[in-house]
Amino acid sequence: MLQSTATPATVVPRGLRSLAPSAPVRVPLVTLNVTVPGTSSATGRRALHAALGKNLRLYVVTIDKRNERITFRVEVISRTLDEVIGALARALDRAILGRAVESVIRRPLDLACNL
Repeated sequence: MLQSTATPATVVPRGLRSLAPSAPVRVPLVTLNVTVPGTSSATGRRALHAALGKNLRLYVVTIDKRNERITFRVEVISRTLDEVIGALARALDRAILGRAVESVIRRPLDLACNL
């Protein structure tokens, strides 16, 4: 007759096993256009990064050299629309805020903790 070689110390109880791969978490995403004065995108990028932090994606949409304005498409993850507009209003006194959209994206649980 065969006997089990597992001892009670090596058997992992069913409830303590590792969970399945992390389930996605819903994270807010705010997308808006921001127009700032200037002809160099570096200055505007630095100001936007200082105002909104590391969860920011920036894209230069237009550079209007005649009117000396640059328009950025800004995407901010893990902040609400009110938080983004408040941060921009505090940091950029001459910025023009365009159409803003708040949505939700799904992220794996382990990435959502790093936001």
